Amino acid sequence: MKRFLSVFLPRWPIQRRTMRSGSATPPGPGRQPRDDEPLVLVTTTDSGQRITALNRAAGALGFLPGMALADARAIHPALRVAHADLQGDERALIRLALWCQCFSPFTRPDFPDGVSLDITGCAHLFGGEAALVDTLAKKLDGFGLTARLALAPTIGGAWALARHAPVEKLIVSRDTLHKHMMPLPVCALRLEQNTVEAMEKLGLKHVGDLIGRPRAPLAARFGPFALRRLDEALGHEEESFRPLNPPLLHAAHCRFAEPIVTEEAIEIAIQRLACDLCVKLEKAGKGARRVELRLFRVDGWFEALPLATSTATRDAGHLAQLLGERLERITDRAGFGFEAASLTALTVETLTMRQEDLGEDLRAIRVGDLAPLLDRLVNRFGAQNVTRAAPHESFLPERASHSIPVLNGAGEHDWQAHLQHIQDGASFARPLFLFSVPELVTTLAGVPDGPPTRFEWRRVMHRVIRAEGPERIAPEWWRAPFGASRKTRDYFRIEDDTGRRFWLFRDGLYERDEEAPRWFLHGVFA
Repeated sequence: MKRFLSVFLPRWPIQRRTMRSGSATPPGPGRQPRDDEPLVLVTTTDSGQRITALNRAAGALGFLPGMALADARAIHPALRVAHADLQGDERALIRLALWCQCFSPFTRPDFPDGVSLDITGCAHLFGGEAALVDTLAKKLDGFGLTARLALAPTIGGAWALARHAPVEKLIVSRDTLHKHMMPLPVCALRLEQNTVEAMEKLGLKHVGDLIGRPRAPLAARFGPFALRRLDEALGHEEESFRPLNPPLLHAAHCRFAEPIVTEEAIEIAIQRLACDLCVKLEKAGKGARRVELRLFRVDGWFEALPLATSTATRDAGHLAQLLGERLERITDRAGFGFEAASLTALTVETLTMRQEDLGEDLRAIRVGDLAPLLDRLVNRFGAQNVTRAAPHESFLPERASHSIPVLNGAGEHDWQAHLQHIQDGASFARPLFLFSVPELVTTLAGVPDGPPTRFEWRRVMHRVIRAEGPERIAPEWWRAPFGASRKTRDYFRIEDDTGRRFWLFRDGLYERDEEAPRWFLHGVFA
């Protein structure tokens, strides 16, 4: 006989804020938020900010979900307000549903504030249904979560009893399901709000008011969906349970006949694990971006070595080399030795197969492939100290690109398309060497708006023999801070009498700005 357990978290949006960022498990004990001061979570709607969740202190003041924030602050000006993170709530609820798989392999989140478990055939592993419910309730209470649990033979029945039963923990058999469902409000049937309001206007306020009534008038009035929800909750119609599939982890494990201590033995184990892991990744068509090596000691503790790569890879030799360079961090903490090891790909990306040349060694690195070199530099100097240029949407040349760690993002950028975008489709040349801060120069121009005939840069006078331009770039007034220069720039490509080429711009216009424009050298052509 099917048995379903529903977990309802009435204060989930508030208590979720105590969960550790990035953790795959619920929060630990002692992390429950304080309830002695009113706190509400709000979301922005077309009609203003509305309350979506609140703690007990806020509820004691008469606040309700859906209430306007302005009205709540008028009642209690010292009200604590925080913006609701709806997407974060959903991700955390999925993590909680995955954690609940230690009680049943079939779990799923019931958005926005619950989890359902199919515990058919699992209760005897915990000493019975009552023991399973008590164990789960204690675990959730230890995590700092307020939970209501209901165990019933139907999904809809368990969902309704967990949210509307008079007790916090309830176990219902098929024979007593009707008796427990009858006093519940009709909203316990998971109906739409307008359907619930229409039923209440007709006096149908409880589930028992719908049981035994003629079905044809109810279906004509409220639609067949309402009757189907009633039949699913009472067990007259089957409801499919779609469990949450756990994320697939690509991992390799090995155990040692004798504990290993030396660095040479650990390197051999890493090579074996890397080969096994890369074989699994190749079969799945994936490449690893983030891996973790765990070495389990005899005393039950383990040492972890995380590793990230700039691009997706399944090169066993490359991974083994990177991990081998980090072994000095843990070899002095081996204790009595390591008895087991595992290598797990925590983050993977799709990596298509590549056809190699017939005469090329399959393990050889392609010419121009800098990813292995970048990974070794990051492994040695740190992720924040190895950066690459990435395009940035800005018309100002010094803002058209910025530096980011090589581990952030993947793939090559189409710089040509980026230049065409910021140059509005024109094929203006840009110098290979660009100064991060333009340097002030002294110029002599034949006409005010024309290119200079001479300019002095770093105490050296240059005579201009050729000039091309101007290329006008308007100021980005929406990004300029208060008091900063917001002048139009005219760029010129200049060649002096020795053949050297420069990129100069005039900051400002004569007929528009009060101050006299100044000239700057922004780059040098090769």
